[in-house]
Amino acid sequence: MLPECDTPTGSQLDEHHAPETNGRMAVCRRCGSRTDGPAGRLHMPAERQMTRIGEWLTAESKRAHIKQVRDGREH
Repeated sequence: MLPECDTPTGSQLDEHHAPETNGRMAVCRRCGSRTDGPAGRLHMPAERQMTRIGEWLTAESKRAHIKQVRDGREH
């Protein structure tokens, strides 16, 4: 088992977007993943979040692809 800070899923989230926290809770408002602290410098999803976060990343990827296709048709 990997430590929470070394998860590939956390790295994927960091590549996708910077954590957005409210400054009081160590949770990203955008994806719901745990972060390294209230300041939210890195995503650190808990093991129990991995399935949901993976599904969220897949949905975001599909959403970006659909937007790209739509934007291409408009030009």
